[in-house]
Amino acid sequence: MKYPTIRGLLLLAVLSAAVGEEADPKTAAAEVPGEEDIYVLPEAEVSAEQDTPERITREEMDRDGAGDLWEAVQYTPGVIRSGGGRRNDSNFSVRGYSSDAVPVYVDGILMANPYRGEGDSARFLTGDMESIEIAKGYSSELLGANTLGGAILLRTAKPREPLEVSLKTALGLDSVFSYADSTHVLAVGTKQPFFYGKGVLQYRTVDHYRLPDSFEASAQNPQEKGNRLWSDSQDLKLTFIGGLTPASELDIWLTYVYQNADKGLSPPDVGIKEYAIWDWPVWNRHSLSLNGSWGIGPFWVKGLFYFDKYDNRLDEYYNYRAFELGIHAPHSDYAEYALGGRLMGSWEINTWNTLQAALTYKKEDHQGLRGSIINEDERIEEMHVNEDTWSLGAQYTVSPWTPLTLKAGLGFDALVPQEYWNDENEYNKLLGADYFIVQSRNMFLYTWQFGVFYRLPLGNPEAQNHELRLTYARKNHFPTMAQRYSTRFGSTLPNPHLGPELANHFELGYRGYVGREDTVFGLTLNAALYYSAMTGKIVSVELPNPHYPSASVDYSRNLDGLSFWGFELAPDVTLKDWFTMGLAFSLNKYHIDHSQDGITALSYYPHLTLNGYAVIKPLAFLSIIPRLEYIGSRYADTEGTWLLEAYVLANLKIALSWGNYVSISAELDNIFDTYYEIRRYSPQGGRSITLMLTVNYK
Repeated sequence: MKYPTIRGLLLLAVLSAAVGEEADPKTAAAEVPGEEDIYVLPEAEVSAEQDTPERITREEMDRDGAGDLWEAVQYTPGVIRSGGGRRNDSNFSVRGYSSDAVPVYVDGILMANPYRGEGDSARFLTGDMESIEIAKGYSSELLGANTLGGAILLRTAKPREPLEVSLKTALGLDSVFSYADSTHVLAVGTKQPFFYGKGVLQYRTVDHYRLPDSFEASAQNPQEKGNRLWSDSQDLKLTFIGGLTPASELDIWLTYVYQNADKGLSPPDVGIKEYAIWDWPVWNRHSLSLNGSWGIGPFWVKGLFYFDKYDNRLDEYYNYRAFELGIHAPHSDYAEYALGGRLMGSWEINTWNTLQAALTYKKEDHQGLRGSIINEDERIEEMHVNEDTWSLGAQYTVSPWTPLTLKAGLGFDALVPQEYWNDENEYNKLLGADYFIVQSRNMFLYTWQFGVFYRLPLGNPEAQNHELRLTYARKNHFPTMAQRYSTRFGSTLPNPHLGPELANHFELGYRGYVGREDTVFGLTLNAALYYSAMTGKIVSVELPNPHYPSASVDYSRNLDGLSFWGFELAPDVTLKDWFTMGLAFSLNKYHIDHSQDGITALSYYPHLTLNGYAVIKPLAFLSIIPRLEYIGSRYADTEGTWLLEAYVLANLKIALSWGNYVSISAELDNIFDTYYEIRRYSPQGGRSITLMLTVNYK
C-alpha cells in the first residue's frame, strides 16, 4: 500500500471537511488509476484517499453488513450508540455530544427534523452512499451553524463506468431459524463523456428480532420470551441523480430522494408496568437539490440549492388496554420543510496558499397538526414555527515550508426567528388564553479554529509517512425549536429564551504508516488525545408545576459547564493480501460542573469501548471475518443510580467471491446469544444469521 504524500493528506483534509471538494478535478483524475481519460466528479475524489478511523468507506460498510447510518458508525472510536424509548429512535453521540449537536449532512444537505434538530439514523439507509466521514470537534467552517460536537458527512456514490449494475439481497434469520428481516438494494448507473445518471432502490422490511434466551419475562409486562414485541419496521428509499459535464471544469447535477418509513410501535420497556405506547406509522421525506461546480484556473465556485420536506405522524395510546381496544389520541402530525442553499468559493493563491469561503442560508418551517375527534381527515393547526439561519465561514491554508501546514477558520452564525404561534400550550389555556405568540430573541454567534499539521521525517524522509497535528476549535449550537417551545402534551414548560451551547475543542493527534512498497507488511496507526469544554449545556430539569405546585413539570435550561476528555487509538495491520486486522480503542471521561443539584452522571456514556476485527483470506476467493465488540458499564440516568453492565459481542462472517461480479456471505451475529441493553429496559437482539447475495457488473 502506498502512503499518500502529506500534500495529498492535507488537501484531502480540507476537501473532506468541506461540503464540496475544492481540488482541481483534472489533477485528481490523473491520480486515480485507470481514470486518466474519464472526468472524475468532485465527490468521487475522496474515494482515492487513504482510510482513517473517522472515514467509513463503501467497502467497510459492505464488510460489516451495515445497511443504515446507525449500523455503519458503531465501530468508530468515540461514537456511542443509543436507541429505543417512546420515539423508537436509533441515534448516537460523538465524544459525548448528542445527535442534535453533531449534524448529519448528505451531499451538503442537513438531514434533520427541523423541529427537533435531529433525525433517526436507522432511517438513513446507506446502500447509495460512497463514504461516511465523522469529524470530531474540529470540522469545516464552511458547513455552517450547529456543529457543536463535529459533523457527519455522507456522500452519495456517483457512477464512474459507462454501465454499472449492482444487486444486493439479504435474508435475516433469528436464533431459531425463523424469518426475521430482508434487505434489497438495486442500483443502475452510467457515466458518459458529457453526462451521467444513476438510480438506486432500497427496501428493508423487519418482521422482528428475537430476544436472547436468557431474557426473563415479567408478569406485569406484555413482553414475553421469544420475539421482541413490536420490533417490526419498513423502509423504502429511492435515489435519482443526473448530471451534465460539458467540460472538465464544469459539473451540474440534480438529485431527488424519496423515503417512506413505518417505524411501528415503540417497544414496551421490559420489567415495568406503566408506560405509554407511541406509534409512528408515517415517516416520509422528499428531497430535491441542485448542485453546480465550476472552475477557472486557481478559482473554484460551488453552489447548492435544496428543498427538503418531512412528514411524520404520532399516534399515542395511553396504556396497553387502550392499545388492545385500538383507542388512541387524535393523530399528531408534523408537516415540515427546510429550504436553503450554499455558495462556496476557493482561490488557490499559489502552491502554498489557499483561501476558501462559504455563505449558507437555511429556512426551516414546522407545523404541528392535531387530528379532529369528529372528522378523522381534518387537521387542525396547533403550532407554527418559522425561522432562518445564516452562516458565513472562511478557511485559510498556508504551507510556509514543506513539512508544515497551518489552517485557520472563522465563522459567523445567526438565528433569526420569523414566526411562532401556538395553540397547544396547556398552561396558557389554564389562564384563559386561546393562543399565544412568542418572538424568540435573535442569536448571533462566532466560531473559530486553528490547526497545525507537521510531517515527521521518520524512517524514509522522502516518504514522510507520519503526521502530527494539534488543533483547536470553538463551536456552537443554537437550541432547537423543540427545546425552546415543546410542551410535550402538557408535561413540559417551554423556555423560548433558552440560550445556546458553546464548546472549545483541543486535540493532539498522530497518524503514521509503516510498510513496504510490495505490501508484504503494512501498519497504519491513528491516535488522538482530546479535551473538550462545554458551557451552557441544555438539559431537562424538574420544576414545580406553576398551576399545581404539588406536581412537577420538565423545563429546559442551560447548565454551567461540562467537560470531556479521552484517548483514542486505532491500529490496522496488513500482511500481504491474506490477513488484515484492525482495532479501535476509546477511553472516555467527563466532568460535570454546574449549579443544578441531582445531576451527577451522563446517561449511556461508557468510559471504555473496544472493538476489533480480522479479515483472513486463506484462499483468494474466501474471506473469514471475525469481530469482537466490548462496551463498558454506564449509567442509565443522570442521578447515577442505575448502572448498566458491560457486555461483549462476538460476530463471524464468511464470504465467497467470484471475481468482482458475484459474492455470497453468511454472517452470524451475537454468537453467544448475549443479553445486553444499550438503553435501560430495552434489550437488543440475540443470535441471528444473515445470508447475502451480491451481483455487480461494471
